[in-house]
Amino acid sequence: MRTRLVALLTVFVIPAAVAQTPPLAEPDTAAPSHAAQKPVPAFGDDHPECGEWSDGCMVCTRDGCSLPGIACVSKDPACRKTK
Repeated sequence: MRTRLVALLTVFVIPAAVAQTPPLAEPDTAAPSHAAQKPVPAFGDDHPECGEWSDGCMVCTRDGCSLPGIACVSKDPACRKTK
């Protein structure tokens, strides 16, 4: 009796359960990648009136940029101080 139960599960139930699992989702290709964005230091080149800008991770001035934090999630760069 037990052997029949195992055989029925193996032949009918397990393959049916596997067949009903949804396929893996395709990656979202519409989301912009950070690689396509200009680097944060280049923001100052496009905004000469800005004296200090940041993306939430690093702060840049005309003299250079700070190092980003360890667990930082960057945003679009924005001007923090004008000249």
